[in-house]
Amino acid sequence: MTDSIKTVLSLAKIPEFVRMDVPANICNVNNAWGVRKQQYTKPSRQPSALVDTDTKWVVRCAAGTADMEGYLVPASIDANLNIPNAVTGQNVVHGTSVFAAGVAALHLQKIWLAEAGIPREWLDLLGTDDVKLNGTTITYTFPFTDREWAENMVDAIMATGKVLYGKDCLSWHSGNDTVIIPGRDFTIVVYVKSDLSHCAWVDGAPVASITAAAEHIVRIEVKLGAPFLKKRGWTSLESWRDAYARGHYEKVFNETVRKALRLTGERLRHKAPRPEVFEMLTPTEAEVLRGYLAEPPIDPRESKTVTESASPTKRYYELRKPILKHARIDIGIPWTEHVKLRCFELEDTLVYPGDFHPTDEHAAWSFCESNWGALLERLIGAYGDAVTVAEAKIGVMHGVAA
Repeated sequence: MTDSIKTVLSLAKIPEFVRMDVPANICNVNNAWGVRKQQYTKPSRQPSALVDTDTKWVVRCAAGTADMEGYLVPASIDANLNIPNAVTGQNVVHGTSVFAAGVAALHLQKIWLAEAGIPREWLDLLGTDDVKLNGTTITYTFPFTDREWAENMVDAIMATGKVLYGKDCLSWHSGNDTVIIPGRDFTIVVYVKSDLSHCAWVDGAPVASITAAAEHIVRIEVKLGAPFLKKRGWTSLESWRDAYARGHYEKVFNETVRKALRLTGERLRHKAPRPEVFEMLTPTEAEVLRGYLAEPPIDPRESKTVTESASPTKRYYELRKPILKHARIDIGIPWTEHVKLRCFELEDTLVYPGDFHPTDEHAAWSFCESNWGALLERLIGAYGDAVTVAEAKIGVMHGVAA
């Protein structure tokens, strides 16, 4: 279920003099006379310890204290990782949690730090309580029996998004058939995966079978930014430890996907209301709605009850609310566009799907619940190997020095 994750690993538990061995790409900015004005660190790409793919992170530095005063000392590591790619080489089919993704990210970083020569006694202090989230991408997976049904869902979401968000809803039909719906502090990306060029397939992986499965799967990626996480107290990795049981994933789905497509509560109407609907409105509200539906239509903002009121804007919203409630029509959207809504198709199918579990054939090659134990064992083993190699190098250096 988790695709990408943006983490911040605090190095505060490691003494400053030890942290000086953490590789940081520090760049100097000089003025015209060659005097240094400022310093900053730039991103680096590091290979995954498990598969042939890169991860991206930035070592952030802070001014040193005590014996390190006057130096820039590594303080944290910002990472942006596509975890399924980083641990299995592909993110075509995957599942499992943000917490598992964060644990995987932590191990990948500890392996890199061990390779840089940071002693195990300090690295073993780093745990999930040292990891914060700057963002995460949660993938909701909808498998269908054939491509036509998958494409129909994407088309319905695209049509509805275009009506609700206009030009802010982006879509294109090259490579992956993709729809992007913007939110205040999140972004929804919907597509059927067809571009697999980024995958670093592991030898023996059932590539043809996984590729075939991808053609029938609709992926809805909800990219959550730091503001979204902060509002809900979800910035610590630990806050995601029991996320399934606490309903985090279903809450995210309902507050982003279903809410953005107006599927919460009563869905919006795409057909003209029956006569009894008008009976639920006041005479003025009914008159405004009839004008809105007329041909040619009367813009509700230009109706007499709005233009002659003391506060036209307030009056407009006073009318819009009951019409939306009783008629399920948003008079802020022209009726010619309103009829293009496909909420009726999505209301019952676009519901929280739960975690995705790849088939037995695919699970052993995927970042998913059933394979997580094996992947974690490999990460722990790679960490142990990196520490052993680093300790051996230190031993040789000390032997030469002696």
